[in-house]
Amino acid sequence: MRFHTARQAWHDAFDSPTQQSDYAAALKAQAVFGRSAKRYTDEIRDEDGKITARMPAQTLYAVETRVGKGSGGRIMDACEKGLIQNVVAKLRQTDPLAYSWGMAAYAPPAARFKERAALLHYLMTEFDQWGEPHNRIQVSKLAFFCINTCALRDVNGRPIDLSQARTILGCSKAKWDQEWVRIWKRFQRRLDPLPSRALGPVAELVGDYRKRCQQPG
Repeated sequence: MRFHTARQAWHDAFDSPTQQSDYAAALKAQAVFGRSAKRYTDEIRDEDGKITARMPAQTLYAVETRVGKGSGGRIMDACEKGLIQNVVAKLRQTDPLAYSWGMAAYAPPAARFKERAALLHYLMTEFDQWGEPHNRIQVSKLAFFCINTCALRDVNGRPIDLSQARTILGCSKAKWDQEWVRIWKRFQRRLDPLPSRALGPVAELVGDYRKRCQQPG
């Protein structure tokens, strides 16, 4: 892992580690590698030298990766991820809403339901204070769409297609303009400050780390 931007560093810090084979550890496990006429096999022997099991050997192939080869590269990768994870953990304590935004927008999405739920709860709590007559279920659908599309816009600049919001609500453009656009804009205003609040501490670490890693001359 190498730090390029705060968004990239946040994503990579919570991405799955690159799996690599540690053949030194395999040798310590008393595995004896032999060749058959057709394919490579691993032979596992007991203390008396008798073969207790055979299994297909691991196939070697080239993989492009951003970390160094071997266990040393994995250790460095883990250390760099730990630096970012530590900053994010502190942010979780000091600014839980910004933490939820960062995890929902920048971390791999597979297990980020809790963070998106926290953002949805925040928007719906705000909505409950506005005294609007809109159906709350419909509003929650709009709020969730707003979270997802604003996150995409933050990450890759993708413009928001409001026709999708109208489809979700099942309303015409005229009704959207009369009844819903005001709610949409309020939701957006609540979310707009979150990227800078989330990325600020990470960007500070990334900048400091890159300066320290610069080679002299």
